[in-house]
Amino acid sequence: MHESAARTGRPTSPGALGGRVSRQSHRASPTWGTRIVALLAMANLAMVMFTSWLVWSVSERWWLGSVATYAPRELLLVSTGLLALVSLLWHRPSLLFHLFAGLWVILGVVDWSLAPLMEPEHASRFIEETFDDDNDPAPEPMTGRLRIASCNVQDYQPAFGDVLRDLEELPPDVVAFQESRSINPLCEDYFADWHKVQVEYFFVASKWPLEVLGHCDDSPFERSSGLVVKVAHPEHPFALANIHLMTARPGLRELTPGSILRGDGPAELAALTLMRSEEMQQLRHFIENARNGLPLIVVGDFNTPASSHVFQEAWGDLTGGFETAAIGPSHTAPCRPISFWPGTWPWSRIDHIRVTPEWKFHQFVTGDRNGSDHRLVACELELLPFD
Repeated sequence: MHESAARTGRPTSPGALGGRVSRQSHRASPTWGTRIVALLAMANLAMVMFTSWLVWSVSERWWLGSVATYAPRELLLVSTGLLALVSLLWHRPSLLFHLFAGLWVILGVVDWSLAPLMEPEHASRFIEETFDDDNDPAPEPMTGRLRIASCNVQDYQPAFGDVLRDLEELPPDVVAFQESRSINPLCEDYFADWHKVQVEYFFVASKWPLEVLGHCDDSPFERSSGLVVKVAHPEHPFALANIHLMTARPGLRELTPGSILRGDGPAELAALTLMRSEEMQQLRHFIENARNGLPLIVVGDFNTPASSHVFQEAWGDLTGGFETAAIGPSHTAPCRPISFWPGTWPWSRIDHIRVTPEWKFHQFVTGDRNGSDHRLVACELELLPFD
């Protein structure tokens, strides 16, 4: 007789004891449903890690890496969140996989900048701006600093006035536009008292005199790829390169299930990638010759994320404003409706501002309005003492 039975004086029913043990065993044993939820959590984490490897290691060297480079990587956050909800309902231990996957997406997949938070100067400013409820106008530039803004204005469509409203909130000292084949009347009014240069579809306006140093029209794609000007800043002149590079979209469109199986789709994409790399290298060589030793700022529509090895080979030695002084994603394109994505939520950062070591970034911002199919990018810079 069991101890409990001895205390109560009643025999314990063998059937009742067996039923209780059976129910406990049933609760402890995983079901097919919980197994599937756990497997999905592990598979999602593996997919996140695989995508991270494609983006940062493989990049555009393989067609699947190119897809990962240009696809909306935030979709991995959506899938991780949905699967985390399933785990919460059916298998809570697998939430740890989703927590790790979500952190990996933010820190190792999506092109977000968090490094400035490690610096007290940037971190304190970020906290003040986040929790400041006052809509104060933008402060005037500090002495010794200048503000640069750049935007692909897409022939001033669809709402160029919104681009100008973003500019008014800075305000900038030098502005560079791409795909500005003519000068819009609104542009004429805004920059009425500025120094201006227009070459093909490159436009530069400055509060200080400008001089054209060179215009690069020697591209493998038989197109103009960049304009280099000298800005006669009163403290020290510098060179500004306004560039617009070829997009990877034509090659990505060639990727269909049939073309991938045949091999011709990936081959077309690889050929385009090679030409884009050649265009970047030629343009960088042109810029270096044209600037003649002046401190350099390169702005424009690179049509390539900074994670791409093609980008890094040509521009990786230059300091990026986003990586140095931005917080969050700062995505710039596309800002137009697409069948599978809302047009008001850009997912790619292909517009950049990069500089030679003589410069120090103090701030980097991305415009909020969709005046073009690209968001405006702008920064505040300081020219450091140099020999």
